[in-house]
Formats: sequence, structure tokens, C-alpha cells
Amino acid sequence: MEKINISSISYCKIILHAIKYPHCQIKGILIGKNNCEGGINVLDVIPALHSALVVPPIEILFVHLDNYCCENKLEIIGFYYANNIFNNNSLDEQLLKIASDKINNPLILQLDNSKLSLNAISPCLRAYCQKKSLYSLNNSDETISLANLAVQNKLHKNIADFENHLDDPLIFDFFNSDLNEKILYIQNNNF
Repeated sequence: MEKINISSISYCKIILHAIKYPHCQIKGILIGKNNCEGGINVLDVIPALHSALVVPPIEILFVHLDNYCCENKLEIIGFYYANNIFNNNSLDEQLLKIASDKINNPLILQLDNSKLSLNAISPCLRAYCQKKSLYSLNNSDETISLANLAVQNKLHKNIADFENHLDDPLIFDFFNSDLNEKILYIQNNNF
């Protein structure tokens, strides 16, 4: 079985993006690498939108991320999203279409709203791939605890998505560099 490894910071940022916009359908882009065993390493996520999926902002974001990935020897490997309705676990067909058009064999991570809580005890993500291979998500208990601590420390107030960046580019860093440092600080002081 092939594995999808999600970095602790990536997992936390997905959770924080959803917590910041609980009434919205959120979307973001997965950055990482395919590993030599056929698995996938999600090394970072870029929060993209918290409103209806509109193609022009995604196109602009892809231009930024293509350059970033080339400079850092990374790849855009997929999308993450959460539905805005608590018990809606359906796939976002429009997002799947965009992912298939932009990315070869995209990985789609869906946040399961029913598992999202301040004291989560199990991973909140589901993985979908176009490949017929069997995948399993790798998230340690430490990663889930780190996400809980990030929420308890109200770090969701610090996350910015690309939509925020388009509103005010001087204030909102969609790479969330400061947030990454805060998550690492919590991780280094608690685990």
C-alpha cells in the first residue's frame, strides 16, 4: 500500500484554514514530491480560497506557485478542500476538473467536517487519487495533537489564503511564513 505523508505544518494549516472559515467551502493547493517508493510527501499547503471557486485567482496562484516550486525543486501535487455543510462529504466536481487539467495524477485531500474538533483524536482528512493504487494517510498522534494546540492557541486568526492576499497583498502572506514559525515553536516546545 502506498503512503501519503503529510507534514505536521501542512496538516495544521489545513485545519486552521477550515477553523477560520467554518461557514465557507475552503480550498488550497498541496506542494510536495512523489517519493521513490511511489508514495506522496505533502511538504506544504497554500491556502487558496474561502469563497466560490473562481478560475482566474487559481490561475494567478498557479503562476506564483510554478515559480516557487521550480526554485525549491518541489511540485504542485494536488488540492485540499472542505465543504461548507457539516455532513456533506461529496467530492467537489469543479475542483476535480481543475485539478485534472492542471496536475498529472492529482491528489485531493478532503477535510471530513464531522471529525473536526478542538480535541480531535483521529485524522480529519480523506485522500482521493486518480491512480488506481491503494493509498493510506500517514498522520502521527503528535501531528493531531499539534493541530489541537494550534487551534487552542488561536493560530487560525493568523492564517491567510490567496483570496486574502488579493484583497491586501502588503498585509497577507499566502505562504504563511510567520504562521509556519509559530507552529514550529509550539511543536518544539511541546513534543
